Amino acid sequence: MIAIVFSLEFESAAFRAKSAPRLSVCIWTLGVTGSRMGNALRREIEKASPEILVTAGFSGGLQPGLHLGDIVVGENYSAPELLARLPESHGFLRGNLFTAPAILETSAAKQQAGRDTGALAGDLESAYLHEVCREFDIPMLAVRSISDTMQQDLPLPADVLINPESGRNDPAAIFRHLFRHPHKAPGFAKLVAGAHQAQASLAKALNAILPHLLVQGR
Repeated sequence: MIAIVFSLEFESAAFRAKSAPRLSVCIWTLGVTGSRMGNALRREIEKASPEILVTAGFSGGLQPGLHLGDIVVGENYSAPELLARLPESHGFLRGNLFTAPAILETSAAKQQAGRDTGALAGDLESAYLHEVCREFDIPMLAVRSISDTMQQDLPLPADVLINPESGRNDPAAIFRHLFRHPHKAPGFAKLVAGAHQAQASLAKALNAILPHLLVQGR
């Protein structure tokens, strides 16, 4: 069995909608972010241990030249035997991921993280999920879709965009913030459009990747 793990429902929505059901594939949306994903994943694995785990979600670009919807396969958090199964023809970018302690809200913060780590993209989860997969000896493949580029500042504070306790979007909090700061509405609309682009690109990439993992097995 292959488990595809997402943090948030929005990240998984397009893949769920466009993917044909497969008996050998399960989708886990853990509903949390950051270090809490480790314990959430551990509980799922203890109930149904997969042979392969694919972590999928959004990332912020940390290097110039990345575009919205670009797919980054995190080499530092992916098993070499799984990387070897992916044909170069898919056009995915390969490089390291940086798991940040919090969302990088500004272009300056993303540029600094890119310089410090050399990573292509930053997320909140991959390092924690990789640690759990090593604990259970499960090969992992890290697949991320760029939802905001290195040049973008987030238009809203991170704790408004995502509730830090629930790991979910809080529409009421977003509405209140935009009501008080209407000049940020265009930036928020651009961010949402980028997220939809990343969502569609991620679904397409996962559907391209899965046959290579399913055919060969572990």
